[in-house]
Amino acid sequence: MKIRKVSEFYFKNMDAELNKRLTDGSIPAPNTDEPIVKQPDALFTFAVFGDPQVSHYMFAREATFYTTCRDLKAMPEPLDALCIVGDISENGMGCEYRMVAKILNEVADKIKHIVLMPGNHDLRLRSFLVQQWQFRSFVQSVQNGVPPEKGKYWFACDFESCRFLVMGSDRGSFEGSHLSRRQLKWLERELTETEKQNKVAFVMNHQPLKKSNGLPPAWQGIGRWRGSVGNQDKALRKILCSHKNVFYVTGHLHQGVCQTSFEEIGGCKCLNVPTVGANNHGACNELSQGYVITVFRDRVEMRARLFGKGTYVSEDIPNAFISVPIE
Repeated sequence: MKIRKVSEFYFKNMDAELNKRLTDGSIPAPNTDEPIVKQPDALFTFAVFGDPQVSHYMFAREATFYTTCRDLKAMPEPLDALCIVGDISENGMGCEYRMVAKILNEVADKIKHIVLMPGNHDLRLRSFLVQQWQFRSFVQSVQNGVPPEKGKYWFACDFESCRFLVMGSDRGSFEGSHLSRRQLKWLERELTETEKQNKVAFVMNHQPLKKSNGLPPAWQGIGRWRGSVGNQDKALRKILCSHKNVFYVTGHLHQGVCQTSFEEIGGCKCLNVPTVGANNHGACNELSQGYVITVFRDRVEMRARLFGKGTYVSEDIPNAFISVPIE
């Protein structure tokens, strides 16, 4: 009972602060002159970003996330999906998830499927099983949210032209993740099935592979594994690289759009997306960055977007626009 009262207290503070900023105009409205528009020949279009890290005491995070979602609200027609690749909350607290759900539910009419997965911030401060239950309850509270099956974080989403294979740690960890043999075997089976169906696979996970997307310097150069998926890197890499048309989409690095945002490793296309909550590092350090990804019959296009401003990143920036042929 005491925990519920504390959670309610924090949520009311968060809600009051958000309303205050909306009233005094300190949350800027994104530009509406360049909304996200689905192209006529597109088979599937979705937005992806990482690390909102909505916090019960760092109120600027919820304001930035709110502005991001306002950009989605300005779309003339609904997106096929929105994916948030982990670190949805700062501390995995019920009040933080409740605020995220409130903001997402205000734009859910413009998003057909909302795909959410945990990051290390969502898992690290309490019992793994308790957090798993809380996260699933949170996703169920989001309109058009796609909840994981009971007892695990990983699941598949099937669409006509592509499949999302959503991953998540099988054990609590302060920074890294733990991918069980069961989850890795599941991923191998699902990628084999995706290939049989001639579909594009988007494997979503919070942490990138070792020595990819600018690691280790992208994580301040500390340690050989830090900033990466960790001990299961070798096994995961082998699976991802043994199938065609696989995109491995991650967050965690808080790195603005740059030269290392996208790279191919053994045939696997690795895309690391920026944060829409905390600060982004690097030359392109604007708040609230991510990508809009479109699947066509012959290619996948990825365009970096400043959701907080309602514009696309200038194509003068490396990896602001990426086009990858489908095999």
